[in-house]
Formats: sequence, C-alpha cells, structure tokens
Amino acid sequence: MTMNDNVDPAHAAWSRDLFAKMRDGASWAVPRSGLIFVKCGEELHLTARMPHDPRMPCTADQLHEQQDGEFNSIQRTFHAAGIKVVDKSAETQS
Repeated sequence: MTMNDNVDPAHAAWSRDLFAKMRDGASWAVPRSGLIFVKCGEELHLTARMPHDPRMPCTADQLHEQQDGEFNSIQRTFHAAGIKVVDKSAETQS
C-alpha cells in the first residue's frame, strides 16, 4: 500500500489549498485531536500535541492512539497533495 491509496481527490485538493493559503510559520490546529501543525517552507510540521488530562473521557494511551491515527491520515492526504508532513512534536515538546 502506498501513501496515496484511498485518498479522496477532493480531500487532497482541500489540503493543497489550505497549505497554499498558509504563510511560512503559520499554524494550523486540529481541534478534534489537539494536533498543531506549522508550515515550514514546503513542509507541514507537527509541532505540538495536546497533552492528556486525567479528566478526559479517555486514557493517555487512547488519546495518543487517536492523535497518531489523525496524524497518519493527515500525512496521507497531504502527501497525495504533494506536501510532506513531518512529526516534529517530540523535538518541540519540553
């Protein structure tokens, strides 16, 4: 399976359009998973992940699994649009 398998062309077009509208250094947040991306040149970098809070209705492992799934989906869709998505969140978290 390649990264372009099962990517709706409309989703790839939306991703390409969003990326084109972003200025270098601009952030894009995905509220449902708490992921924050930053446009860095010709790439989109995941720079932060919402941390788990014990009051959340999921465990820390479940949140991380959801975030990983969301990242993988975004990475596939943007890849289909010709944009590399890189997880830099471990490097930017203190």
